[in-house]
Amino acid sequence: MLQLTERQLSDGATEIEVDGELDLSVTDQLQRAIDEAGPGSTLIDLRYCTFIDSTGIAVILRAHRQREEEGGRVVVHSISPAVLRVFTVTGLMGNGLVFADRGEASAANEG
Repeated sequence: MLQLTERQLSDGATEIEVDGELDLSVTDQLQRAIDEAGPGSTLIDLRYCTFIDSTGIAVILRAHRQREEEGGRVVVHSISPAVLRVFTVTGLMGNGLVFADRGEASAANEG
């Protein structure tokens, strides 16, 4: 079961906390939450994400690229160990998408 918690941060960014498994059956929920966050910066907190498949990664990457074209950002932070392994194996760790924690992700959005 997937639970998404959305919150507005003091810097104006939206944070979406993902709790549970992010796979084909629920990626539409994450896509909807990203779309509803609007054109600014969106941080996706994956500390409680227990699993991610290629469709979950695709939603995040597509949103990251699209938002950058629009002048905003979508980034992820605080990745759980299981999900970190997937991001590492797929080569997604060094491209400005993944940050260690909310503070680093927020600082990158400001800079």
